[in-house]
Amino acid sequence: MSRADIPLRYRTVTTAAGRSFEVPEHIVRREDPAPAGWQLRYGEWTDYPDRPGDGDGAAKALALAIAEMRFRIDTLGK
Repeated sequence: MSRADIPLRYRTVTTAAGRSFEVPEHIVRREDPAPAGWQLRYGEWTDYPDRPGDGDGAAKALALAIAEMRFRIDTLGK
């Protein structure tokens, strides 16, 4: 089994706006300081701010962070 095959742990995160998301390990929610968004903490820490003017901005930013996390796991290993 490669390191990329090890399943990730998920947890429920509720934003300040009251939306709940299932978030994998290595990604945390940042509400302050502005702008609010997600932070990928795998390898280099990278911020993914919520998309402004979009009711699904937090979901879209989280999707970008998850895609990058999966890429890093596939290329760097877990």
